[in-house]
Amino acid sequence: DASHELKTPLTVIMTNAELLQDPGYHSTNRSAFSANILVMSRQMRSLVEQMLKLARADSIQSNRTFSPVNFSQIVSDAILPFEPVFFEEGLTLQTDITENMMINGDPAQLRQILDILLDNAGKYSCEKGITRVTLKRTGKGHCLLTVANEGPEISEKDLPQLFKRFYRADQARSRNGSFGLGLSIAESIVLRHRGKIWAESSGQVNTFFVEFGVTPDVKKKKCRS
Repeated sequence: DASHELKTPLTVIMTNAELLQDPGYHSTNRSAFSANILVMSRQMRSLVEQMLKLARADSIQSNRTFSPVNFSQIVSDAILPFEPVFFEEGLTLQTDITENMMINGDPAQLRQILDILLDNAGKYSCEKGITRVTLKRTGKGHCLLTVANEGPEISEKDLPQLFKRFYRADQARSRNGSFGLGLSIAESIVLRHRGKIWAESSGQVNTFFVEFGVTPDVKKKKCRS
């Protein structure tokens, strides 16, 4: 839970701060203690920032009226800053985005969903792995966003737990700086937009799906002659 996640870095910070006050340690050791404090302080800041994002996502009123936005453009704009990141990591980012997909929503919140899913895809891809992002219209007035990355499969046991707060499927996610909050934030935003989010894992490919209702096409009425 949150208290456990905060106690761990706090304990490390306090221990290293106490060691810094001991004049018996060499300057090399003292530099290491200072570095440890800095690392854990940054980790705490990251955790607090994620918790604030989650609180903001939770605070969005479920009956809030959203305005029509171009979800296709939001997705495309979110992908752009990740392209050099994937390239530097030796990863491939492929896209297939249907244009002018309109939904009702908050642009900043919707962008955050993409940031979370793309960040996860980059972190947990296999070496030289491919991540594919697609946005398509589905039947019955919906659109479906998928973010699929090649990487270690997620077990059937872990799949239903991924969106729980502070849940990590394995310790590697902790080492990557994950607190198990990103997908919880994404789920909260999706639900507030009356959408659905889920994950599937098969054949060394992990896929996250996000489904929203699209806004109905508004046709102009003909003027009477």
